[in-house]
Amino acid sequence: MAKEYQFNWRSPIPSTLVKGTAFDRYDDESTCLELGAFFRIDEYGFYLYWQIDGRDTVVLDLEGVWEARPCSSTPKDGRVLFELEQRGPRETLEERTVWITHGQDLVSVSSFYVVAQDVETAREWRNGLNELLKNHKMRHLCPTTCLMKHWRYLCLSLNDRHKIPIRNIVKTFSSGKPEKMVHKCLSDLGLAGDKYVVTIRRTWQRNMRNLIKCSTARKHKEREELDVELFTFEKFLRLYHKICPRTDVQELFVKLSGQKEYLTRDRLINFLNDEQRDPRLNEILFPFFDNDRVQQLIAKYETDENYIANGKMSGDAFLRFLMSDENAPVFLDRIELFQDMEQPLCHYYINSSHNTYLTGRQYGGKSSTEIYRQVLLSGCRCIELDCWDGTGENKGEPIITHGKAMCTDVFFKDVLYQIRDTAFARSDYPVILSFENHCSKSNQLKMARYCMDIFGDMLLSKPFEDCPLEPGVPLPSPNRLKRKILIKNKRLKADIEKHQMEQFLREGKLDEEDEVTETPEVVGEDAVSPPVDEDTSDDDDPSVQSSSNVVRRVCCAASASPSTSQLTIGSSCASSPRAPLQVDRPDYLSTSSPSEMLNRSCSTGRRSKFSLRSMTSSIRRSTREAGSSNSSPQRRHTHQGSTNSSTSTSSAKRNLDVVTPSVCRTLCQTLSSLCPQLNRVIVHLGLKPRVVKVEVPTRPELSKHAFS
Repeated sequence: MAKEYQFNWRSPIPSTLVKGTAFDRYDDESTCLELGAFFRIDEYGFYLYWQIDGRDTVVLDLEGVWEARPCSSTPKDGRVLFELEQRGPRETLEERTVWITHGQDLVSVSSFYVVAQDVETAREWRNGLNELLKNHKMRHLCPTTCLMKHWRYLCLSLNDRHKIPIRNIVKTFSSGKPEKMVHKCLSDLGLAGDKYVVTIRRTWQRNMRNLIKCSTARKHKEREELDVELFTFEKFLRLYHKICPRTDVQELFVKLSGQKEYLTRDRLINFLNDEQRDPRLNEILFPFFDNDRVQQLIAKYETDENYIANGKMSGDAFLRFLMSDENAPVFLDRIELFQDMEQPLCHYYINSSHNTYLTGRQYGGKSSTEIYRQVLLSGCRCIELDCWDGTGENKGEPIITHGKAMCTDVFFKDVLYQIRDTAFARSDYPVILSFENHCSKSNQLKMARYCMDIFGDMLLSKPFEDCPLEPGVPLPSPNRLKRKILIKNKRLKADIEKHQMEQFLREGKLDEEDEVTETPEVVGEDAVSPPVDEDTSDDDDPSVQSSSNVVRRVCCAASASPSTSQLTIGSSCASSPRAPLQVDRPDYLSTSSPSEMLNRSCSTGRRSKFSLRSMTSSIRRSTREAGSSNSSPQRRHTHQGSTNSSTSTSSAKRNLDVVTPSVCRTLCQTLSSLCPQLNRVIVHLGLKPRVVKVEVPTRPELSKHAFS
């Protein structure tokens, strides 16, 4: 007979959680309330399970539960809310609700809600569950403890008759094994079970000449079940060794024992010190095995009293020893914190997270505030926040997103609320917020106010008096910084920061004239056009003038996304510089000027290789050129609305005389920088991209510069 397995390091569980409590349960997709679900925690703290009358038991592994938190909202479905209001006061509904989130990874998270009869019961369950979730040893189990955990799962997964279905046991061992073999092993151990008949109802529809006919069939099938009292852990271990024998351990035992049925004390000492022990361990902290320690192991795992008295270990005892906590994957006493935490903060490694806000890929991915909760609950102490200026509906608010990657965004302040609620749920040691700051000064001021208002006393807003931020002074220790939130952000130079802070305190506003914003919000052309130095302008150069006209008009036509497939450069370059090309424009662009579309396309890309400053300067130079030639017959003729084709042809020929290869090369470089930004805007708007083909009229010296 095998010795009873001792599991001594489980966490204390409140009696209320073990005895169980009746809750009303629902989730986000529920359309009706599950009344009277009886919730319990098993005695070992492995599982949360519940059962409703007439249904099978549902078992949830606590290793996959993230947290139990208060509910901050009411059910989405009106019928569920109505039922809850009938069963308790509406004013205390949120306080009586426990929100349980669970999932196998940080992203695939599910949740459900349970509603207690009173506020005190809900608070007791929330606190009790969160304390159990702090037991990190549950994630580092030895093989025997894992087997005992699965045995508990089978004992809890009962049917509506409160018995263990044999099919659940068969599924456990049938991977790679015939089911008949599993049934035979169960019969050999006296676990064949009792048979009972279940009725399975199947309903389907048949379409017969546009008439739908419903058919229902009843099928009687025999099932087997087993009493829980008969399925002990000892029998489960015997079943495991019978179906899945450890031949590798048997071969090792034969080699060590020298073909004997037992292992002597001396041979066991040699094995433990020479083969099983890690040679890198310190001999003082982890001393070698001697006769006394080996005799304690024999007495602990051996069942034969004669072997214990003579200092011998059998093969079964040797297998139990190798699968016990004595050979756990990690030292169980090192799972909890044991290091000295009084050293400066920079002396430690830190569990950090990069691009915390993303739930998937880095291009076109989804940002979420919920992921910050999961990351902090998993043990991270340093998380990243990529801060940008909000655009569109979010203008004026700092947001968090992956810049230049078409990812969704979340509000900066919403992330701070999630951090505040879970920063110290699993550990009291400090949390570092790593800001990748791309915001304007006004939004940075908002960020500072949000941090101070939301975090409150948790935010470390100034250095400690005995640990100033000066060269040669060590940083505070983790113990000194417990339950504090630190912000890591790039600072300005000392003199600039001092000047701007004094200006803000004096005037109450920030000066952003000299600031380069990476996500500008452009309304018109003048909003981004810098002043042009009249002394250094290139108005006198005719090739530059013609190049400016050509570039401006092609870019305006491209920004307008014309429906025509080809555009010809130089057809009416001598007309008004402000007039767009005669192309068809879609309805969704009818309210935007070409300059606005051009500016918006460049601002959407956050930072473009295309120089908007140089383009604007070219447009202004072209405007002045056109203004100086208002008296020309061609311009007066254009304003009168003439559409004479011969005039347009002659104008095109005159403009082609100044289109040199260098001008064409400049045009190619400008469009090649601009087009990727336009395509990105079109994709972001959900529109179908159009290919705009631009052709240069054929000339011997320009034919090699044609492009599309």
